[in-house]
Amino acid sequence: MADQATLDDSPRSSNANGRSSAATGVREGVGDLLQDVVSLGELQAQLLAVDARESLQKAQVPLVLLMVGMAVGLAAAPVLLLALGEALVQVFDWPRAVSYLVSGLVGAVMGGVLMYFACRQGAAVVAVFKRSQDELAENIRWIKYALSRGRRPPR
Repeated sequence: MADQATLDDSPRSSNANGRSSAATGVREGVGDLLQDVVSLGELQAQLLAVDARESLQKAQVPLVLLMVGMAVGLAAAPVLLLALGEALVQVFDWPRAVSYLVSGLVGAVMGGVLMYFACRQGAAVVAVFKRSQDELAENIRWIKYALSRGRRPPR
């Protein structure tokens, strides 16, 4: 018995010609897929870093505008609005309550306009990450396709 050769025609065994077994092929395929997934992860991280740098550059102007708007609103607005209210009392002979109400509304509108421009420019900061989001969705689609089909999908 010990000197008898065993014959196994199953596709899992390797033959004398040196061809790989099916298990080796599966291992290599999974290895290739994992290598591709790691490469995609690295590229995704690099793209995210580039997008973050670009986002920080675009965020500088809106942040400065927001800070200036807040400083103006907090420091100068009470004095200017009180002066406007008193001017309305003296020029138009309005009651103080009405003139202060009008000057308060003027201040609220000015603050709203500054905040609008800051938000409008701030939206461009978030839009930078659309590129990373699109690429991540494409990579996930690629991985799902590769896992379900067992081969490299078209790019």
